[in-house]
Amino acid sequence: MNLIVLVALFLTFFGFIVFVLLFGQSPSLRNGILGKLNYALIEELPKGISWILLNTIGQNNMNRINKSWTYCCESRNPFLQIFFVGLSSLSIIGFLYNALPHMPGPYLHLIHQYLIIPVQIISLYASYYVACTSNPGIITKTNLQNHLKYYKYDGLIYKPKTCVTCKLQKPARSKHCSMCKACVGRSDHHCSWINHCVGENNQRYFFLFLFTLVQFCAYGAYLCFQIYRGMIIEWGLDTAYVQDRVTGEQSLLTTRKAFLYVLHHDRIIGSIGILALVVSAVVLIFFLYQLYLAGRGITTNEAFKWEMVEESIDRGELYKTSVVKANSTIDESKTSSYNRKYSSKREDKEETVVKERRIESLDEVDNIYDKGCLTLLGYLPGHIHAFYVLIRERDQGTLQQIPAQRTTVNQGQTYGTVPS
Repeated sequence: MNLIVLVALFLTFFGFIVFVLLFGQSPSLRNGILGKLNYALIEELPKGISWILLNTIGQNNMNRINKSWTYCCESRNPFLQIFFVGLSSLSIIGFLYNALPHMPGPYLHLIHQYLIIPVQIISLYASYYVACTSNPGIITKTNLQNHLKYYKYDGLIYKPKTCVTCKLQKPARSKHCSMCKACVGRSDHHCSWINHCVGENNQRYFFLFLFTLVQFCAYGAYLCFQIYRGMIIEWGLDTAYVQDRVTGEQSLLTTRKAFLYVLHHDRIIGSIGILALVVSAVVLIFFLYQLYLAGRGITTNEAFKWEMVEESIDRGELYKTSVVKANSTIDESKTSSYNRKYSSKREDKEETVVKERRIESLDEVDNIYDKGCLTLLGYLPGHIHAFYVLIRERDQGTLQQIPAQRTTVNQGQTYGTVPS
């Protein structure tokens, strides 16, 4: 089995394990094989390792290991940042040391050496620094009121409540991060690579870093490929012949065998190129997924919440109720609000009519945070982002005027589950 096949098998296995760890607990997968495998990797495997260690090294050493594990994996620390900067710097230095003697070459112009490569290196470190140091949108007592104005509560996945840790009201789309020890506005996820949460204020910089990393690694893989092409010509492999050991016939050396020959004699550039190609592909998939969620007005945190809503719909547990005046002629569909809390008791003194309908599909539930293509403008820097803010403020001003005209009707309309 040659090197390429081994690398492909390892990357496939590694990608499968990462997928299971990331998505195995989602509502759509947790009851299947992937969910059981996720449980085995997260729960059973650590228990087995702990039992073995406890019976071999003793309780005192286990306590030290647990403290180290808590610091490394359950609290903020710069380990992955140091690892990223170290791996990137080592790869860049190794590439420059081994590749510059072959530049310029038959397929690479001087512009790569004196302009594009320096700009790429600077942009990578600069975007990573900005992503690591920018405030994700930490909610404090001083800015709480501003965060409460950013988004309305939809009553389905977000409703007014107080964070039990921060003792502050949680704005819509916010989440308390146990690693950052704070609530974060429009929280997407905690990223250990930047040692911060990704949230309201820094998600655009996180996207910028992902884009920079993808094109940086893709460009590095392209350079390694072109250097190998030049080495094939320098070594005369493009005109070389190979002789069949059985028939004795000679044939022109194929491009594939020429590349393998160069890789066997110059493994550093080849290894860097393979690493760059793999990282570029993996980060690109993640980046596209993030853009897909952002375009739908959904964060990574909310994606799991909506899966739970869809699961409730599939089980027939989500209902829509509307309470209107008996003589009201207002269309129900135009005055909908969301609330998972269901109650058949009404304290209104006026005569009302209760209408109840089971939700059959997720399409019947509106995501009030989805602004279509305009949503993506919120993640772009500069004047484009300012334009998005103006549009969002205009929409919020319009929405805030609507409930004042329909207060009586909106008061009793909810989404909820059937009481047991």
